[in-house]
Amino acid sequence: MISETLRIWKICARLLLLFQFKLKIPDKIQEYLSEKTDSELALIGCRADDTRISYDCCEYDIAVLGENDMGLGNKIMQVGNDTLEFLDFPKYDHSEISLLNMVKLKNKTSNLLASQDQHSTPKSDIKRIFIAAGKRRAVDSLFNVSNISYTKAELNSAMNLKIAAYDLIEGILLTSEIRPMPIHELNQLRQLEVHKDFINEAIQLCIECLGIERATRTIINRSYKALKEILKERFDIGLLESKIEFLVQHGLIADCYYYIGKLVCNHLEKKDYAFQLNYHKLNSLALDLTSDYENINKRSKLIKIYCKNLLKN
Repeated sequence: MISETLRIWKICARLLLLFQFKLKIPDKIQEYLSEKTDSELALIGCRADDTRISYDCCEYDIAVLGENDMGLGNKIMQVGNDTLEFLDFPKYDHSEISLLNMVKLKNKTSNLLASQDQHSTPKSDIKRIFIAAGKRRAVDSLFNVSNISYTKAELNSAMNLKIAAYDLIEGILLTSEIRPMPIHELNQLRQLEVHKDFINEAIQLCIECLGIERATRTIINRSYKALKEILKERFDIGLLESKIEFLVQHGLIADCYYYIGKLVCNHLEKKDYAFQLNYHKLNSLALDLTSDYENINKRSKLIKIYCKNLLKN
């Protein structure tokens, strides 16, 4: 009797998984992906995490796992009214944060089916992976805030403070076992259940460092124009623009301000000091930088303290 009940429960669970997956991917996308029989594909991103947090502007992120000869990697395409973004993972392992939520896609008689990853990562390992990634971001934040000094360009001090604040926010989310998603990140912070006082204080400090209270349509319009120039060579710039426009149209002004800053800081963090200085005017417009250097240095010292606390806990 127990074994029969268990068998029925497993069948119901499988059907529920397929039903949920049907809700995640529209029929036209399923039909298109079912033709890619030579590639190992997986749904990742916010559509795989939780459909309730996805916006209409969010794309369907499809990971191309391992080597493939289909020419799918790192490109964006439109299928019906929806956007697909293919992301290459030629050599992947199960410690990659972006793949921890993946739903593998299998072809069976030309119909897409969802399946759990057969090498699913144990919960204890997932927690360890998230915490390790979070602490690495705290170290990145420490590095960036250490670049702040009066011996360097004053504008770069304001920029490095913002980069450090974004890094620390990522570290906080990751150590809370939440995968940061730039367009949803501010909302992820709002919904975060915090059990330590210093985390609450660190989040509040980061929000102040980012200057989100300054968010207005006028400032966003100015930042948006600068961002388009800074990121003009990215293959996904059209997708990023559509997300920014969606946020503005729906009155999500603070989230839009946060998102633009995050995109620019992610870009600049990978560039050297000379590059940052050469584009200081565009960077200043895109990041809405201010020149309150007394506050910049005061906040940079506090960021250091909270980074060290996150690394110890």
